[in-house]
Amino acid sequence: MATFKGIKGFTVQTLSSDPTTAASVGQFYYNSTSTTFKYVQPGTVGAWASGGALNTARNGLGGSQAGTQTAALAFGGEGSLKNESESYNGTSWTEGNNLTNARQSIAGAGTQTAALAAGGGTPAPLRALTEEYDGTSWSEQNDLNTGRYGLKAGGIQTAALVFAGTTGGSDRQATTEKYDGTSWTEVNDLNTARTDPGNLGTLQTNSLCAGGNTSPGANYISNVEIFDGTSWTEVANTNANKHSAAGSGTSTDGIIFGGNIPSVTAATEAWNGTSWTEVADLATARTALAGSGTGSLGLAFGGAQPANSALTEEWTLPDVVIKTVTTS
Repeated sequence: MATFKGIKGFTVQTLSSDPTTAASVGQFYYNSTSTTFKYVQPGTVGAWASGGALNTARNGLGGSQAGTQTAALAFGGEGSLKNESESYNGTSWTEGNNLTNARQSIAGAGTQTAALAAGGGTPAPLRALTEEYDGTSWSEQNDLNTGRYGLKAGGIQTAALVFAGTTGGSDRQATTEKYDGTSWTEVNDLNTARTDPGNLGTLQTNSLCAGGNTSPGANYISNVEIFDGTSWTEVANTNANKHSAAGSGTSTDGIIFGGNIPSVTAATEAWNGTSWTEVADLATARTALAGSGTGSLGLAFGGAQPANSALTEEWTLPDVVIKTVTTS
C-alpha cells in the first residue's frame, strides 16, 4: 500500500499548535491537538480595526512615514493651523512638544524618535521650513529649496525625499529634493507634476508617489511613479483616481488608503511591487489623513470626513492562513 512518505519522500510533521510565521507557508502537517491535517497558505485578506483617537482632531497633518503601527508620530495639520505633536504607542496618543511653526499639508518622514517635517501651508516664506524631532523636541534646520505645501515625503531623518506639492493657485510641482541630514539638494523631477498625492517609502531610494491633483478642481489622477535614488519611473496605475490619500509600507509592499475619488473615500489598495489590488476599506471614509507602518501592519490617523477627524485605524494582514484538510 502506498504511503505519503513513499509518494512525497517525507513524513508528515506532527505539531501541537498551528504555525504563525511566513516561513511556514507551504507546510503540510498534522495538528495533534485538533487531530486534523492542515496546511499553511500566505495571508491575503487584511482588515482595519479601531485604534486610540488623536487628542487633536485635524486634517492635512504629517506623520512618521518610517514609523511603525505601535510607534508613530503625528504633527501639524489644520482646522486652524496646528503645531501639536503626538506620539502613538499602539494603544493611545500622548501630546509632546509642539512644532516650532504651525502648518498644514505638511510632509513627514522618519520614525517616532527621529522624525522630519518639511514644507507645509503657512504664510510665505515659511513654506520652505524644515524641522527635526529628536524624540523630545523640534528644532529648525536648513530650508527646502522650493517652499510648498501639499508635498509628500519618504525615507528617514538623515536621508529623506520630498516631492510634488504646490506654491499656491494653479501651480503644480514635480520638484523632488533629497535631504542628507543637513541640507536639501534638487534631483530629477517627477514625470507628472501634482499636489497631494498618496505616498509609500521608508527609504530615500524606495519612495512611491500615487495619484494627486494636476490642476485646480477635481482633476485627480491614478498615475504612480517610483523613485530609485536617481529618477522616477512610471509603473501601474491605482485602480481609481485619487487625491489626498495616505499610505504605509514600501515601494514594493504597501497600502494606499482614503482620499478623494472625487468624493471622500474609505477605499484601500494594496501594492505588491507590480500591481494594485482593492482590499478591505477603512471603517470611516476620510481625506487628507496620514499614515505610518508597513504593508501588513499599517496605521491611518486624522483626516477630514469632511469635519476634522481624530480617528485612528490599524491595518493587519496576517502572515499566514491555516487551512484544514477535508475529505468532502
